[in-house]
Amino acid sequence: MNLKDFEYVKAVAQYKHFRKAADACYVSQPTLSGQVKKLEQELGVIIFDRSTKQVTLTVQGEQLLKQITLILEQTQVLKEIAASSHDPLKGKINVGIIPTIAPYLLPTLLTSMKQAFSETQFSFIEMQTAQTLVALDNGEIDIAIVADVAGLAPYHVSPLYKEDFLVAVSEQHALAKHAEVALAQLHECDLLMLNEGHCFKEQAEQFCFSAGVEVSNQYKGNSIETLLALVAMDDGVTFVPKLACTPREGVKYLAISPNQQRQVVIATRKHYPHIAGVEQLARWLNAHEGLQAHLLASS
Repeated sequence: MNLKDFEYVKAVAQYKHFRKAADACYVSQPTLSGQVKKLEQELGVIIFDRSTKQVTLTVQGEQLLKQITLILEQTQVLKEIAASSHDPLKGKINVGIIPTIAPYLLPTLLTSMKQAFSETQFSFIEMQTAQTLVALDNGEIDIAIVADVAGLAPYHVSPLYKEDFLVAVSEQHALAKHAEVALAQLHECDLLMLNEGHCFKEQAEQFCFSAGVEVSNQYKGNSIETLLALVAMDDGVTFVPKLACTPREGVKYLAISPNQQRQVVIATRKHYPHIAGVEQLARWLNAHEGLQAHLLASS
């Protein structure tokens, strides 16, 4: 009985087919089938029902799979701890980053980031918050750059920066004559919002609700860029994070009173072996002059 046998069992349970499981484990089917059979004999139970075209777990097999999965997960934790949490970030690091941050943060930082962390190859994957957390859990990504929202308690979180929300209006809009706007003034406006799944949308809805502003579901978009294009056509107003407030023809950005913000963080698994390196990256990002200049610039 060894960990490789457990991996074979888990693969067969996942693919419900010995050949497909063998392909996924990069071994021959006879090797995998033989090891699973040997494990069954050692444990004295039948793990899989082979009498049908699709291989299925027996009742005892289902119970064993729960323990096998737990053992494999804990083994991975041990490997990551043994790798030492004091090592800097090296090699390939997969970074999940949400769509309301990626196109505005990365152009500002990417070149200097590669220079500062020359031994690290960053690979960025744009995904919504819920997807990043699943990817963290599955080990598909190493760190996630997200807004600090509910659901991050199980992760190690390092703060990056706080970012103001602004309201984008057409230069032809009645509110465009103001430098700032109270949320209550948006009562009569057509609010353009992102689609479901964007935490930015959820945050915007929360402070609208707290101000008694009703949010219409009539206008939805997949990206901030789409919403701003509609704003420029005077087809509504929308909330925009500060980093996205770049000059655009026909659009004016208004400060919100009282001020509304989001906290942007780096999240990783609590047992990730390079937490010290993640903290170093967070401090570097937080102190980056280009980022701070964008956050403090007047709109």
